[in-house]
Amino acid sequence: MEGISAYSANNADLTAPRIKYLIEIANSLASAFSRGLLVISALALTSCTQSATQFDNASSNQNARLEADAPPVRPLTAKVDGEVVGSGPIRVAMLLPKSASGAAGLAGTELANAAKMAMQDFAGGRFQLVIKDTRGQPSEAAILATQARDEGATLVLGPLFSANVSSGSAVTEPAKIPMIAFSSDIARARPNVYLLSFAPDADIRRTLRYGFSSGANRIVALLPQSSYGRLAEKELRSVYDQLGGQIVSVVRYPRDAEAIKEAARSAALAARDANAIYIPEGGRVPALVLNALKSAGVRLRDKLIMGSGQWTSTSNQNSVLNGAIYAGADKSNFQNFSERYKQVYGNDPTVTAALGYDAISLTAELIRRNSQTPFSARNIQSRSGFRGATGIFRFEADGRLQRALVVNRIERGQPVIISPAPSGFPR
Repeated sequence: MEGISAYSANNADLTAPRIKYLIEIANSLASAFSRGLLVISALALTSCTQSATQFDNASSNQNARLEADAPPVRPLTAKVDGEVVGSGPIRVAMLLPKSASGAAGLAGTELANAAKMAMQDFAGGRFQLVIKDTRGQPSEAAILATQARDEGATLVLGPLFSANVSSGSAVTEPAKIPMIAFSSDIARARPNVYLLSFAPDADIRRTLRYGFSSGANRIVALLPQSSYGRLAEKELRSVYDQLGGQIVSVVRYPRDAEAIKEAARSAALAARDANAIYIPEGGRVPALVLNALKSAGVRLRDKLIMGSGQWTSTSNQNSVLNGAIYAGADKSNFQNFSERYKQVYGNDPTVTAALGYDAISLTAELIRRNSQTPFSARNIQSRSGFRGATGIFRFEADGRLQRALVVNRIERGQPVIISPAPSGFPR
């Protein structure tokens, strides 16, 4: 409880109700620690168009159990703390870092703007949204999650950051309030803490599977010495072990331009014996690696170059990248959202903003499908999934998101879709 004690000591102007919230949070966290349940979570995305309406054909006992997991009915308080949007018999809270500094605050503002736009499109008087500002602080996320619970919210959307998801879900999990968070940290997912985000493992698997199906069965990987590099290697070994491919060599590098070039040169001999080169990190890294390999005598035109979703941050203009493939979000619906957002707010949104829009349209769809227990596990984990601004998705029982992705190939400096996203999920 050191973090909460320090927070109280540094905020002498806390009101009595706020101190009450801190005490309750401390008790909730202590309880969670004692049960080994320090809770985890996610980030968020939902449906721009109406998705399929069938539920999965699980056994009646399983369905009954999932329905029983629905949050209990809570009386709505007359007074709420936060920005109230819309009205209705159901209250939903959204936790965002609106006043955080830098990029975090910009992301929080975009998410809130998109959510308010979606309320006009989808809410229809069926539910009320209360937007609460976490300032990007884990302690504040816990306070606001407690407020949301006490105000009668039966669903929490957000927060955005991994640590905020942990602290906020330590309140929502014991109260059986589902959380649909926007974090991309898959370690934060768990039952009843769902991640509506762009998880890095999904686009890695999609890229590698497509590459293998195209004949890339002997691969050399160049990976950063980081948590992302470890994740990329784990997914590589899992996919190639399952498919029967050969990992010729794995070379790791620190984040330094000269070190990256040196790592590439050291991989040149192994690359000559491979038919694929895997460079998941984006930015300047792919061009640095490929130019160094080319200088070391590797015939790149004989290899399939594979990236990842991080390549959306890569400039495709370097000719050495032509022919490379990488998986990414399906943006077939994003353009409509983007144009509408610009009309309303005057600037182009990032893809992150679409998560706020989709979180609201998802909420409306869950209520439409089952107005009695809209946020039950059965409803949220529908096998038919949902359709959003960045494609179709569905939630797994462990809180992780399964998303339908496209595969792009760089042609003349531009990404071109060579494998569209699936139109639905296998049941």
